[in-house]
Parts: sequence; structure tokens; C-alpha cells
Amino acid sequence: MIVVTSGHVDHGKTSLIQALTGTDADRLPEEKQRGMTIELGYAFMDLSDGERLAFVDVPGHSKFINTMLAGVSCAKHALLIIACDDGVMPQTYEHLAILQLLNLEHLIVVLTKQDKVDATRVDEVKEQVSELLAQHQRQSPIFVVSAQSGFGIDALKLAITELAESQITALSETGEQASFRMAIDRAFSVKGAGLVVTGTVISGQVSQGQSLYLSGQRKPVKVRTLHSQGRVSNSAHHCQRVALNITGVDQHRGAERGDWLTALAPAAEAPNVICGVFESCLPFKHWQNVQVHLGNRHTTARLGLLQNLEDGTALVELQCEQPLHSVEQDRIIVRDSAAKSTLGALRVLDINPPTRAKRSVERLAYLENLKQCDSLTASLQVQINHHCVPKSAFMWANQLTEQTACLADKQVISLDGYLLSSILQEQIEAQLLALIADYHQQSPELLGLSINRLQRMTHNQYPLPVLLKLTDGLREQKLLQSTRGLLHLPRHNLALSDAELQLWSQIKQQMLSANGPLWSSDLASTLNLELTTVRALCRKLIQLGYLSAIIKDRFMLTESLYFYADVIRNQINVSGEIKTADFNSIIKLGRKASIQLLEFYDRSGLTWRKKKDNSRVIRDGSIFIASDLAEEHRS
Repeated sequence: MIVVTSGHVDHGKTSLIQALTGTDADRLPEEKQRGMTIELGYAFMDLSDGERLAFVDVPGHSKFINTMLAGVSCAKHALLIIACDDGVMPQTYEHLAILQLLNLEHLIVVLTKQDKVDATRVDEVKEQVSELLAQHQRQSPIFVVSAQSGFGIDALKLAITELAESQITALSETGEQASFRMAIDRAFSVKGAGLVVTGTVISGQVSQGQSLYLSGQRKPVKVRTLHSQGRVSNSAHHCQRVALNITGVDQHRGAERGDWLTALAPAAEAPNVICGVFESCLPFKHWQNVQVHLGNRHTTARLGLLQNLEDGTALVELQCEQPLHSVEQDRIIVRDSAAKSTLGALRVLDINPPTRAKRSVERLAYLENLKQCDSLTASLQVQINHHCVPKSAFMWANQLTEQTACLADKQVISLDGYLLSSILQEQIEAQLLALIADYHQQSPELLGLSINRLQRMTHNQYPLPVLLKLTDGLREQKLLQSTRGLLHLPRHNLALSDAELQLWSQIKQQMLSANGPLWSSDLASTLNLELTTVRALCRKLIQLGYLSAIIKDRFMLTESLYFYADVIRNQINVSGEIKTADFNSIIKLGRKASIQLLEFYDRSGLTWRKKKDNSRVIRDGSIFIASDLAEEHRS
């Protein structure tokens, strides 16, 4: 468990930690010289069961607010420290507002410097604090102490110890299903060991020898040794302070405060745009320039309003100058561009928002549904009802392991790396059947649709692997059929009319006589038909498998293509390759037609062209096999 301090400058935060732990958290010479905390400090307190409690000491001066935010950004438990002689001061208000935005689990108020005032003053400060807590609708215990005389220290220490033990017990009972994630707050070199990074484990577990990923670096790093809660250890877990000695870090970039360590490999490019619900303390403008803080990282950003909600919150989009490497449910502190006041906190709902239709009714309703979710299971259900969720992306967005219970839920359907619900599956299947039925009605002369065209007709809403799986299922249910790679309804059969059969007979005889490919204009001239009519008929013959187009408007009998494919195979078996001149001398159709045929086979995947000497070799010998040719396509 980790407890952070907060409060106005010179209110005795560091002295209180020293009284509780015996450790002076101020480690820098300048801090000791000036008598104030400048950097984050750390101290540890032993508990009765061998566990340890960590304290994070943050600076109280307004000029070091960025450092304070780095210390408390991942806090769940905090001490709000107020000196009895000064009472509530400006930084007291600001620090409490920030802690409130972070949705703390426990807050303990400590009134220090009791030895410098009388009982009346203590009562006055207690009343001030009670009013302040009431404004934030929070009820917290108040302890009066003196770090110098030791007054009240034992009672405060007992309360913190009881809280820590209850939290440690609760954590061990619930079990950890999240993947390891840590925010780095210090990076330094130790002679004989190398690079050491320290930080707070936000989720998951880490152990010696484990491979991790450093933000900004694709290759994994390895944990050589580690310290947990200030002691040498083989492993560390959620809500602990750790120091990791890691290897494999890019020497040109290194590691620095603000980086993240994760067990899951991050996306190739971290997104700069985030959507979420914004709880504001102060009014803000649409596309206002702001500064944002997450973990130990902060950057500038623009805050865009999507929709104001009835409860006083707002759905917003955050466009960051530098990626924050956030995940869902992270709380990002938002301050004005001058870093003088805190505007509010953003709870992350979507780390991969769409670039279009950001304010559409459907999109805003989806974000509102996500806002209402109070558990990971509920969030997953909303997402899989809305769209096909890539499993790896969902695991990263929530830092999950494969053993997470919600991923194995029976209500979650997994298709080729994507997650969806039965509701969405039924919706997609109905949409596909409707699209194919409409296509048959509009183009009855055509056999059906390829899977790629069907995907485009859905406006690429659904990934191709999912559509392939669902169409396979529809074919098993006899609701769809596939003929020569084209999907169609079972009742839709493409056939030639009597008039078209007569024309096809004439076209076939003409092509057999020509012994080669013919242009559509040649066919139209011979048949005395309009060019558009001939093209439509040829498209139908192609779908039936009788003809093939080697280039646009130039057609050949399908059986001839299989014959010439055998010619190519035989030549390559003898010579190891086939050149354009050799192919032309064998088939005797002319150099232009020979080149067009060879390029057709290249596109089809039968051959591969070697650019060095313009020859061809077999690429996929399993296609254009004469024995596979349907009987009705043979002469």
C-alpha cells in the first residue's frame, strides 16, 4: 500500500513522515538548505505481518505543482496535512481539489504543529477543515499531532496501520487479473548494476527475469533485479513502490521520468487523441489550450467539447501534443495553459476514437453508455454490442492478462482475434443477407458478391476476418451459397436465357476459330450488337466461368487459360523458367497477346516475374489445374 502526502508548503509534511517512519524524505542538499521539499521523497514503515507501507512525500510550494501531480496521480490513499498555526491555505484548497478529482479511496486529515498553538486555535482549524470537507462532500477522520513533541503520532500511526492491513488483506482476497503497468518517476545509473528505474506499480505483478516494454521503444527490456517497498525482493505487485534494474534499454534514448513500463507490448504508434468524460472544477472553452498530467508525464493539449451532460460533466476529446500512453479508466488532471489553476479531471473512456462522426448521435450515445459502466464486464458488454473489438486492443486498453474472467465469459463471442456479442453477430448476419438480397434485386444478371466487395458495402464497419467467419456460418446454415468465390442467396441462380445461349454459342465458335483472345468490340461487330450489350453479356459469362478477361474488354475462353497454364508449367519444368519470347513462339498469338496473358497469370498468382531478366517462374502451382476445370466449361 502507498500513502501520499499533500498540503501547503511548510505545513510539516516531511517532518510528519519522519516522525512516523524515522526516515527523512528530503534527500537533496538544496532541500535541506532551503528547508522545503523540491523533489518527490520516499519513506517506508514496517507493519506487523512483515509487509511494508510506503509514503510518498510531495512538495507543497505552488511552483512545484507539476512534481506534486507526479506524486499523487496514481494515489488511492492520502494524508491532507494542515498546520494548526496557518490553518487552511491556498495550496490546501488546490491539493484537496486535485485529490478529489483523482477519486481517492481514503483521505486522512492531519493537523500538525499542535505544540505551537492553544486548544482554541485547534478547534478553529478543525471547524475550517470540516467546512472544507463538506464542500467536497467528503467525510474524513481528523488527527491532531505534533511531530516535535510526538503528540498524537501513535494514534495516527495506528489508524494508518489498520487501514494498510485491511487494504492488503482485501487485495490478496480479490486476486490480480490485470497486467503489469508502472509509471517511472526516477531513472539513474548505479555503478556495477546499470540503469535503475523507480516508480509505483499501478496494476499487475513483476518478477525478476521478466521481460517488459518501455514506452517509446519497440524491443523488450529485461528485469535483472528489483527492490519492493525498499527491500530486495524477487517480485512486486499492485500498490507497491519498486526499483527495477533493467537491461536492453535503447542507449540513444534511455529511460526518463514520465515513461511507462508494461508487460503488454504497446501499439506501434501511441494515440495522441483521447475521449472521455470531463469533471470540471472551473469553466472551460471549446478547443482551449491546456496542460494535462498522467502518471509522471505531462504535456500540452487541446480540450474539445463533444457534449454537455445533465449531471454537470461533459464528453470531451483531448488532442495531446505528445502521447500520454493512457488506458481506459485512467484519470488525467487538466490544468490551464499557464498552469495556474486546475480545470478538472478527464476519465478516459476511449483511447482510439474515430476521426469522423465524433458528434453523431450514435457515437455520443455509445460514450454515454461507457460512462455509466461501473465494471470491466459492463464496459466490455457495451463495446461488443457496438462494434467488433480486437481482443489484443481491448487487453491493452485495460491492461489485462489472458486469464481475465470477462474474456472467457460465455456471452462474449471470439472470432479470429475479435470479440463481439450475440446481439452484434445477429445484427451483422441480418445486414449481410439484406445487402446480398438488395444486390440480387438490383443486378439479377450477376451471380453474387465477393467478400471484399461485401465488406465495402458495409462501409468497412466490420473486419474481414469476422465477415469470413460469419459468412462461413451462414453457408453452413444454408442461408448463403458460394459459387466460384461469389456469395449469393440459395434461391438466386444465375443462368443464361435462350437468347443469351444462342449468343454464347456464336461467341464460343468465334473464339475457337480465332484461337485466341478477342476484344469486346470485335464481338459486337460480328454479332451486330451494341457494345454495352456485349459487355454485359461477357460479364455474365465471366461469372458463370465460361470466359475470363485477361485485360479490360479483352476476353478468352476459360478452358484456353487452363491450357496455356499447362504450357507454362511444362516449359518451366524443362528450362526452369519461361521468357516472353519462348511463350510467344509456342502459342503463336502475337507478342502483345502473349505479354497480356503472362501478366494475367502474374496477377492471378500462377507465376512470378523476375525483373532482372524479365522471365517467369511458378509462384503457386496449385491453381489453373486442368483437372479442376468444370465439365460445363470444356469444349
